[in-house]
Amino acid sequence: MKKSILFIAYDFPPILSPESIQVQRRAIALAQKGHNVHVLTACDNPDFEFIDPTLNREHENLTIHRVNKLPAEKALHYICGGLEITDRKLWWKFPAVKAALKIISEFKIENLYTHSTPLVNHLAGFEVKKVIKTIHWTAHFSDPWTMNPYISYRTGLQRKINKGLESGIISKVDKITVTSEKTRDMFVNRLKADSSKIRVLPHVFDPELYSRKESGSGKKIVAHTGNIYGLRSVIPLIEAIEQVQPKNLEFHFYGRMKDDERELAHEKCPDLIKIFDPIPYLKSIQVLSDADILLVIDAPLNNSPFFPSKLADYIGAGKPVAALTPLSSTTTDIIRKIQKDLLIADSSDVTAIAALLRRLGNTDGSTLKEGCKEFYDMNNNYEKLREALIDE
Repeated sequence: MKKSILFIAYDFPPILSPESIQVQRRAIALAQKGHNVHVLTACDNPDFEFIDPTLNREHENLTIHRVNKLPAEKALHYICGGLEITDRKLWWKFPAVKAALKIISEFKIENLYTHSTPLVNHLAGFEVKKVIKTIHWTAHFSDPWTMNPYISYRTGLQRKINKGLESGIISKVDKITVTSEKTRDMFVNRLKADSSKIRVLPHVFDPELYSRKESGSGKKIVAHTGNIYGLRSVIPLIEAIEQVQPKNLEFHFYGRMKDDERELAHEKCPDLIKIFDPIPYLKSIQVLSDADILLVIDAPLNNSPFFPSKLADYIGAGKPVAALTPLSSTTTDIIRKIQKDLLIADSSDVTAIAALLRRLGNTDGSTLKEGCKEFYDMNNNYEKLREALIDE
């Protein structure tokens, strides 16, 4: 009899987010191998979330438990956002712990998995572990916590509280999973985490979602899916496109973009850059299948540990990937593994991006290495999952 496991994950379909999609894939992979997987998650219409009902999937070994929407949920988001302890979903800890203890007791669950983001899922796991000391607890960090360059605390006290919570979780958890070797090194070297506890679980793609389309004879379509926000910017790319004026390339962006950057693209390169509204996830997979080249844009962070989840979807499409990313980034490490041609330029270097654009016109599918996709295929990751998440 395969052992059962409880996932605590606020983000799960129909919520549309990278975390939601990756959590579901891990749950399905375990369910397909005979484990009874229980997922404790948010209600199906939570505030402040994008919803995509087409993401929902069922399996006989998968049971979804939803926490009912709280009467003051919207206000709690604002209050907790101001506190800056974990994140604006701090309130989720309290109903999640109560529900988790009930589910564990009712279904005799022996393994617990908490997934961030949001980080508050780990606080719920910590409270469960305090009550049920024998449960095997794995905490997954898609991104670092207090070491995350995207997180800036307003006060030293808030940083101190978060570091204390982070340290407590790292000391009590049985296993930690992260998406990249660079993140693993950060946990070991800067947080003094026990290296024997840490496993690397990459983002994965679902091979069943893709269709295969060969490149046409017209312009090559370079596609980017997802929002461009925070430290990421398309301005260096726009300047490079304006400089090179590539005649056989057309750039398609699906998702939100900063208003000033959108306006600059329309002004400088109206015939070469097309910007579309966000689209449902399954439609985005079709876009990837139809495109000729897939584009990643990372923030200009030296030695970046981030593994963009869209990169796993790009790998699943089997198309060449071009990346605007620091040469020291996790994205660069991954592209070295999957492609013969390193189609990379520093995300802030206009001259390097222009040189990359001149190369893209001659790029074809032969740049991909044989068997490069297997490591990121969800169907091939069961053994890694089982070893990290299930105590046997």
